[in-house]
Amino acid sequence: MSPWALNRFTRAVSNGAVFGYPTDTIWGFGCHPLIAASVARILQIKKRAPEKGLILLSSRLEYCAAYVAAEPELLKSIRLPRERPTTWLVPASDFCPPWIRGNFPTVAIRITDHPLMQFLCDRLQAPIVSTSANRAGRATVRNSLQMRKQFGDELDFIVCGFATGGASSSEIRSLTSGTVLRSGS
Repeated sequence: MSPWALNRFTRAVSNGAVFGYPTDTIWGFGCHPLIAASVARILQIKKRAPEKGLILLSSRLEYCAAYVAAEPELLKSIRLPRERPTTWLVPASDFCPPWIRGNFPTVAIRITDHPLMQFLCDRLQAPIVSTSANRAGRATVRNSLQMRKQFGDELDFIVCGFATGGASSSEIRSLTSGTVLRSGS
């Protein structure tokens, strides 16, 4: 994407755009987490139950600070280098909307150095919703062509020009207990 297109895309996201994009793991759907109507669109596209919650993907832990209710000392482990992308289940703050955390007392966050997320999150000063690009129970799309074929008429943008981190989802780990709830696939 050109700088002009990236700026246009960022403005659209801040105004509620729903998009398909390559992440540090797999292809996903995203939007601004505080725009409930955009999150509802993603859940409708995926046919996903809202009580399952969604991941917040961010370039910086600081952008997720309002969503979490954990001691700074505990949050340090999120910043430590990991062998694979890791999504952390962190105690949610009262600010964290139910359309993000679902029916859980935690919020799922993942910090990434993916170039698209660095640009977008740094411009918005916010995390982005991240969930796999698929309908519930179906395989995740693997590239922009599959995204366009399956979801092109339901999305405002499909981001091209960035690589995914691979073909497997992130590990999911509890911040408080260290328990691995999903090893990735």
